[in-house]
Amino acid sequence: MLEKLQRLGLSEKESHIYLALVKLGETTANNLAKQTSSNRTVTYNVLQQLVEKGLVSYVKKQGKRFYLISKPEALKVSIKEKAELADELVSEINKIRPLSSSFKNVEIYEGLEGMKVVFDEIRKAKDLRVLNATGLIFEHLKWSAGHIVKDMEKHGIPRVIANLSMKKTHLVKFKGTIFKYLPKHAENYATTFIFENKVVIQVLKDKPFLIKIENKEIFEGYKKDFDVLWNKL
Repeated sequence: MLEKLQRLGLSEKESHIYLALVKLGETTANNLAKQTSSNRTVTYNVLQQLVEKGLVSYVKKQGKRFYLISKPEALKVSIKEKAELADELVSEINKIRPLSSSFKNVEIYEGLEGMKVVFDEIRKAKDLRVLNATGLIFEHLKWSAGHIVKDMEKHGIPRVIANLSMKKTHLVKFKGTIFKYLPKHAENYATTFIFENKVVIQVLKDKPFLIKIENKEIFEGYKKDFDVLWNKL
């Protein structure tokens, strides 16, 4: 839980104090400091930060403050606000940004954040074909990989031609996807996603690296090749 709280934006100290309050229930800053082996002043300051974020509240009894967590749903509030702000910015940016005159159909993404951007698009694909699936998505996006695959299955039945080694990953647990497997000698780590006039080539063995091509002719070519291979496996 500590790591998840930090991924939501809480600092390490805020996460420790918040989780301790979850377990202790209503308590004073002094007792909380003792239970977490923390400095009382630091504990009080962290509590104030959590109060300001709406994650912790307090009641007064006999002149003392007793702290307790707000409803757990409060963790979603700041995320919702950021999402709404991001939507406004996206709309504003799309109105003013000039369109690239070169390579407008090819985009390159690097790193984990770039991978998340591309998969946010792939997860909505209605007719998805995947070639050379490795299952390594669960190593890079361990918190969201399962949700991504479930979203893919909601929009259709993905067809996946996978490496045999993928059978050792969590991906095979998903029943709404149809799998076929490449022979051992044909395995490689360049996974290809084919959908909606787009082709995404992805390598996750080391640092995530993805190329997205949006072109009808290229898409149709990859689609035909995939279908030929699918029917032969």
